[in-house]
Amino acid sequence: MPNRVALVTGGARRVGAEIVRSFALRGYDVVLHHGNSPDAAAMLAAELRSAHNVRIEIVREDLADVHAPARIVAAAMRAFGALDVVVSSASVMMTHPFDAVTPEEWEQTSAINLRAPFFLMQAAARVMRDGGVIVQLSDHLAFEAIFPHLIPHQVTKSALTQLVRATASAFAPRLRVNAVAPGLVLPPDDLSDDTIERFLRDVPMGRRGTPLDVVQAIHFLVDAPYVTGIVLPIDGGRHLRR
Repeated sequence: MPNRVALVTGGARRVGAEIVRSFALRGYDVVLHHGNSPDAAAMLAAELRSAHNVRIEIVREDLADVHAPARIVAAAMRAFGALDVVVSSASVMMTHPFDAVTPEEWEQTSAINLRAPFFLMQAAARVMRDGGVIVQLSDHLAFEAIFPHLIPHQVTKSALTQLVRATASAFAPRLRVNAVAPGLVLPPDDLSDDTIERFLRDVPMGRRGTPLDVVQAIHFLVDAPYVTGIVLPIDGGRHLRR
């Protein structure tokens, strides 16, 4: 039997790279999308081809381009002729006070965090094999209203929840659509230790998450054939304090 095929956007760095690794470890051929990390993508692909004897197709596209999602799916089909799993990991988070957000920043955040996942699903659904799975990466910030410097990010991730529910209904029973909503996993470099410590006071598990926590949740959703239309919080229980 041919390998199953996974497509991961934003797969060259950070959590996205760990998601790509996890699929290669499980024997998937992988379409590794990146926007502007060619060196990291090439190094990761070489590592995984050698370690796991799988095929890795690198695709570079700017998700702010309205046509990029369709081109990514087309590249996947040219490379492998099939598609079983899509993980939308690519995202943008701009940190600005409410009154400093520009229309251009709003449009870019919406394009990458919301528009691109929708049109990626639209293109993928046309070609995915029956039983295929789509997983979106949401964010615990989609359900909180205490970060006024992150409003465009929060709003787009909140809308992604409704997108998951709507497409899960539209694609069933042939395809399943779910999302994970990580908490504090890989914090921004400019986030101070004091801020992280204050944040963790509202996390019952008392620690930051890890990329492995996110990866395990994604593969649970991939492997759970009776689960669709949910957003699974990976936040150490922080949602219990809201």
